Amino acid sequence: ARACGRPARPLAAAVAVSAPAAAGGDAGESEGTREAGRRAYEPIRMRIDDQWYDARGWAKAHPGGARWIEWFDGRDATSVFYALHSYGPNGSLLAADRLAKLPRCDPPPGYDGDSGRGLPSTREYAQLRSFTALREKLEADGFFERKPLQEAWALAQVIGLYAAGISLAHTHAVASVCLLGLGMQQAGWLAHDYIHGRGRWCESMRWFGALMNGHSCEWWMQKHSLHHCFTNEERLDHDIFMEPFYYMRSPDESGRPDSPMRKYQHIYGYPLISVMYFLWRWLSLKTVFARRDRKEGAVLAAHYALLFALLPLPVAIGSIFLGGFLVGALVSATHQSEEIMLEGDEPDFVEGQFRSTRDADTVFGPIETWLWGGMDTQLEHHLFPTMPRYNYHTVRPILQAWAKENGAGYRISPSTKIIADNFATLKRVAAA
Repeated sequence: ARACGRPARPLAAAVAVSAPAAAGGDAGESEGTREAGRRAYEPIRMRIDDQWYDARGWAKAHPGGARWIEWFDGRDATSVFYALHSYGPNGSLLAADRLAKLPRCDPPPGYDGDSGRGLPSTREYAQLRSFTALREKLEADGFFERKPLQEAWALAQVIGLYAAGISLAHTHAVASVCLLGLGMQQAGWLAHDYIHGRGRWCESMRWFGALMNGHSCEWWMQKHSLHHCFTNEERLDHDIFMEPFYYMRSPDESGRPDSPMRKYQHIYGYPLISVMYFLWRWLSLKTVFARRDRKEGAVLAAHYALLFALLPLPVAIGSIFLGGFLVGALVSATHQSEEIMLEGDEPDFVEGQFRSTRDADTVFGPIETWLWGGMDTQLEHHLFPTMPRYNYHTVRPILQAWAKENGAGYRISPSTKIIADNFATLKRVAAA
């Protein structure tokens, strides 16, 4: 093992270095940039499966960018690695093969095998080992395998909704908007599956969201992986940290600037969600232009050419509003009223998911479950994001039993209560 001679750096410092890149801004000659320059030849240590690795040489080659490696400097990344990467049973060995080539190194100075900042506590470590055994059992039982008929059925539903909506676009505008809005919602859920999934099928379908909804795969992967890695961690999870449009904590509590609109957020909150797909389209275009990504740019160009060639403008705009509302109202509903981790609170991945995520028990039958698109099994998805979503309901009772045995705080509420709780949270913070 090669010694790594720099003490572990708190996550907040890593955020300070990486924040401009995360936000898409210009770092300029900031203190973060100067610190990054000083650190260019210093080791970056992360622990996976009880082994410390120096990821300094891999950081820039990492498909998600160096900032991800920086964020896990001095932290245990075991659960995050297996949750988001290709390691064999979930369809590909690519990430596992790359990990095997990284140089091993000694733990940080002062590390004695016990917990420390960024490392699991003794209780979390025991939970981590038990969770690893659970994941391995689910792998052995085939829960990560994709089933061709169910994959085809999910794709056929989206194509059918789009085809029906387009066929009515010039004769029955309202019906067309409803069908296309549902199609855009379901296309969003399916693109989400393809981006998380591993193996040839999912990798070959990564373009799907760009063609059907105008959403960049690269932009979505960066944003959404951040949410998965640091769920409800206030400074990093931008699905929760959406000020000044939505406040989950009052400015008096957070110390951040206020907005005169905050007092009305419970009134405009849900209607404003309908612009989500427009915002995602704009951010997707910005990402493609910034990266000069000609391949994805061509797919987005094809999307907009088809959108405006096949649909009257009011139908196109209306369907994007409806699709955005249907996704936005549900995509993070099971997080918004849960615990928010403040700076310095850096739980282990598994512990963090249980603290920040609640499952939804759909109350209006199969159609509502279909509308949720797998987000009703949000905890299962966050713990096993590369697993096909049609397996999550079968996994739910298995996870519930594991949580009870291991003292993890599994939570589930009726879907109507979750939406009501989110409205109550917006109203409470608006009045604060």
